[in-house]
Amino acid sequence: MNIAYILISTPKDTFYEQTAVSVMTLRKAMPNANVYILVDEDTKSTFKDKRTILEKYNVNIITVDVPTKFNNRDRSRFIKTSMNKYLPDNFIFIDSDTIICDNFNSLNTNIDIGMVLNRHMKTSESPVKEFFEKNAKDLGWHHSFDDKHFNSGFMSVRGSEKSDALFKLWHELWQESRLKTNGTVFDQTSLNEANYRLNGAITEIDGIWNCQINRNCRCMPYIHDAKILHLYTNKKMYAHDMAKNEIIRSVLEDEHPELDKILANPKAAFHDVYDLNTDFYSVEMSKTPAYIFLRRIYENNKKFFSLCNSIAKMFMKFSK
Repeated sequence: MNIAYILISTPKDTFYEQTAVSVMTLRKAMPNANVYILVDEDTKSTFKDKRTILEKYNVNIITVDVPTKFNNRDRSRFIKTSMNKYLPDNFIFIDSDTIICDNFNSLNTNIDIGMVLNRHMKTSESPVKEFFEKNAKDLGWHHSFDDKHFNSGFMSVRGSEKSDALFKLWHELWQESRLKTNGTVFDQTSLNEANYRLNGAITEIDGIWNCQINRNCRCMPYIHDAKILHLYTNKKMYAHDMAKNEIIRSVLEDEHPELDKILANPKAAFHDVYDLNTDFYSVEMSKTPAYIFLRRIYENNKKFFSLCNSIAKMFMKFSK
C-alpha cells in the first residue's frame, strides 16, 4: 500500500514534527507500507541535526519543483493539487496533523477517489456553511455537489481517467483562485468546485478514515472505530492534547514520555474540559456579536458581567 504526505516546513514551525508523529504511528499499524513524502528543495535542505528522524522510518523523499515565488502555504497546495503526478497510480494521501490508529486493510480501494465529508455532515447542516458559500461565491463557483463538501485531509486514489481529471481540474482551479483573490485561497474551495464540474467524481467514504477532531463537528460516532484521527493544530479549533506544540516538538528528543502517553491511547487524549452540544443552537449563537461581546466582558470585567447576568435573570423570570 502506498501512503503519501506533503511536507513544506522550516525549523520555526512544527510541520516536520507533526509528520514524524503521523509516520511513527503509521509504521506501528502498517510496517510494510510504502511511505512517500513530497517536499520542496528548501524543506529538504533543513533535514539535518534533529530533523532527520523521518529517516528512521524508511520513507521515500520526493523533491518537487515548486515556483520559488510561492510562500510555504502555496507551495504545499501547489503540490497537493497535483500530487498524482509524482506518486504511484494508486495511493492514499494523509494530512500531517494526524494519528494513525489502525491498519487500512478494510479500505475499499476500488473507487477512483474517496474522501470524507467535511466535519462529517452535509453542507446544509454545517456550522461553517456561510464560510464555504462566501469562498465559492467570491470566485463565482459552487461550494458543494449534492450537498456534500469534502475534506481533503484523507484521499484514497486509484489511478484512472476520473481521478486524473479531478486532479488536473483541481490544480487549474487552484491556480485560477490564486490570481482572482491575490493569493488568499483555500484548496478545498477549488477541490469542491472541481468535483461539482465533474458531476461528483468524489465518492463519500466512512468517517472512520478521516475522523476530524475539532469544534462544532460530528466526530463522536466515528472515534471508536477511527482508523485516522485528524487533530487540527489551529488553536481556535483543536480539542486534542496532541495539538500542543511542546508535545509535538518532543518527538525529536530521545525521550518523550508525554507524547508516548498520548500515543498509547490517542482516542482518550482530550482536554480536561470540552463541550458536546446536542444541537447547533449553541454553536450558531457562539458566532454572534452578542455572545462574543459577553464573553469579552466575562473575561475582562467580572463585575459588569455580573450586572448583565442579573438583568438576564430578570428577563428569564418574566418570560416564563
